[in-house]
Amino acid sequence: MNAADNAIRVLLVDDEPEFVETIATVLEREDSRFDVRTATDAEAGLEILEADRIDCVVSDYGMVGMDGIEFLGEVRETHEELPFVLLTGEGDEMVASEAISAGVTDYVPKGRREGQYSLLASRLANAVEKRRARRSLQRRKRELERLNDRFQSFVKHSPDVITIIEPDGRIRYNSPAIGPVLGYDQDELVGEIAYEYVHPEDRADVRSNFEALVESGETSRVRYEYRFRHADDSWVWIGSVASDRAGGGGEGFLINSRDISDRKARERELEAKTERLDEFASIVSHDLQTPITVADAQLDLAMDECDSEHLPAIGDALERMEDIVDATLTLAREGQVVDETEPVELAAAAERWADPLESDATLRIEADRLTVEADRERLRRVVENLFANAVEHGSTDDRPATGGAADHGGGDVTVVVGELDDDDGFYIADDGPGIPGYAGEEIFEPGQSLSPDGTGFGLAIVEEIVAAHGWSVEATESEFGGARFETSGVDMAM
Repeated sequence: MNAADNAIRVLLVDDEPEFVETIATVLEREDSRFDVRTATDAEAGLEILEADRIDCVVSDYGMVGMDGIEFLGEVRETHEELPFVLLTGEGDEMVASEAISAGVTDYVPKGRREGQYSLLASRLANAVEKRRARRSLQRRKRELERLNDRFQSFVKHSPDVITIIEPDGRIRYNSPAIGPVLGYDQDELVGEIAYEYVHPEDRADVRSNFEALVESGETSRVRYEYRFRHADDSWVWIGSVASDRAGGGGEGFLINSRDISDRKARERELEAKTERLDEFASIVSHDLQTPITVADAQLDLAMDECDSEHLPAIGDALERMEDIVDATLTLAREGQVVDETEPVELAAAAERWADPLESDATLRIEADRLTVEADRERLRRVVENLFANAVEHGSTDDRPATGGAADHGGGDVTVVVGELDDDDGFYIADDGPGIPGYAGEEIFEPGQSLSPDGTGFGLAIVEEIVAAHGWSVEATESEFGGARFETSGVDMAM
């Protein structure tokens, strides 16, 4: 608190000018916080009170015209809680009694007793400090009420289920969202043991996590996922965050829960897809690799024994088959669900990842800082495949200029990396010939390629990696007429 906030502004009213000046000097000497304004009649005092910020009033009782009690009544009309100290005559108990009835804060006999005005200064300071403390408490109370109202509104309207659980696992409160999420009336599970509604296969882990939180004795959070019994006896996947609301468990534990069934279903689909890809890759790698190797060896022998124009074409076909086998294995590996991510600064990384490409393509970054949560190596594969796709299919034939990009010669192409307008992800675009309309929806299918020499797995691998992150990718036309691949649903790192 600074000196201005700590100052005590006193209004001193007495119809004896010399007495007023003397008491003002004494009070300011007694307590450096006092800043005394003076008036020689009640009307002047009321004007000062209206114009200035005053913390307390000291008034003589026996003034000409409006006396101290009448002045007090006028003050109370507009300042109900302002400290008001009345100076009374020595031994004038009737005046003191009347003043108390009128609502005076305190009264001090007016005289020349030793220490009398030190007593007045002390009582003024105490009265002001009590008022300030009371007003501060009232402000804090209003703020707490406001925060409580906001919290109650949040709990009432939140789509998440807010639950308070006792240390023994008994439910004390559920928010209204339990209805749409789990089918129960708001108070239907109050008093029940929460563990009894958790799937038997998940119950031990949930109990262990919660009991660890209870026993920790520290303010902390625990996250866990489990299946909870719906009112219709089905099982719903729930993700919860449990925290020690009372900093020791004395008032229960706050649990914030939401339905994650859709995410779990997507994870199961990805896992099943990965299993199918693994199985397919196993067949490709084991059942095809051996005959390819045998055929390749036999081809070498045949080329040593005879000279035929047809043999090189067989070699090219075998090499292409090996490329397809390798791409299939990569597709299976990259389709596995991403478990761990890290912040990757895509704008900077894209420049490094583009360097190894043997091309004169121009890379343009249209985002100063584009940081995503991803598996770095698999994200690198996405960027490299999309760059390679742009370079492989890029052509200057019938291609519009890209405005500000370097002039290209031959098969040069400009590749642009930028952020989606809604901050939902990123895009990689080029100024090549684009994707034919008929191939737009099929371009990510394994084996689909616009080049006779391509394996058709590059963009399929891109889609698998994107899906493994829980993102989605779409092929559209860039503003330059080329291809634009938009990756959305991306977790953007702060």
